[in-house]
Amino acid sequence: MKRFCGLFLGIFFAIAATSVFAAEKGPDFQAANTSYRTGDYAKAASQYQALIAKDPQVAAYYYNLGNAEVRLGKLSEAILNYEKTLILEPRDEDARRNLSHARELLEYRVEDSRNWYLKATDAVLRYITQRESILGVLIVVFVFLLSGSLHFLSGRGLFWSVGRRFIFFLLLLVGSVAFGKHVQRDLICDAIVMQKECEARYGPSEHDQVAFRMGEGIKVFVMDRREDWSRVLLTNGESGWVKIPTLPRSRYEKTSGHCRTFRPLRRAVCP
Repeated sequence: MKRFCGLFLGIFFAIAATSVFAAEKGPDFQAANTSYRTGDYAKAASQYQALIAKDPQVAAYYYNLGNAEVRLGKLSEAILNYEKTLILEPRDEDARRNLSHARELLEYRVEDSRNWYLKATDAVLRYITQRESILGVLIVVFVFLLSGSLHFLSGRGLFWSVGRRFIFFLLLLVGSVAFGKHVQRDLICDAIVMQKECEARYGPSEHDQVAFRMGEGIKVFVMDRREDWSRVLLTNGESGWVKIPTLPRSRYEKTSGHCRTFRPLRRAVCP
């Protein structure tokens, strides 16, 4: 059974790695890298964007695009693409370090004042992909059902042994992680502010007072929506309404409005 699980995991990740490796080694990707190495960062960025349009599931494209945009001084775009890199490759330490470096260059910074358990939960969920969480659930379910079938066929009835209890609790654990990953990826609408500066108000109206101002590169969470206004929440607990005529559902689509450009990190079911 252990050999089967190991073989299944090995085949799955080998296929995924082979497809990504093949995409990264294409001539267009190498041409973009050449433009970057020769210092033509604008051309390199354009080439990486073309690659992303063809295949939006390759993390290296976003990572290299982010590097080129840092060189061009486009910090908000770079942060957006480093974030997208980590969605596809959550354990990419280079992308994580570059993201941290880009945020240090921002004029506006927001302190993360969330409770420690929220930070810990977010860190754990961001360490794995949604595909890995689903795969973990499937493997544990398979082991649980297989062990139960063998236990029953051996004539021991449906009595839960210590081992099966452990597998059951493991199933609850990985199931909770998979559900949390689903909520984080598909239900929470997070985005990056793209304009140099924009205002968030206390209410969804131009007549409401300004609650605070946000600068480019800041990550926000869209919590509510009323007509062409969206309520955003920052990691420091501040919340306000921003006028955005159209909030996109598409993963990589731009949005424009009072903040000029809000770009979502992933597909989200926004209010």
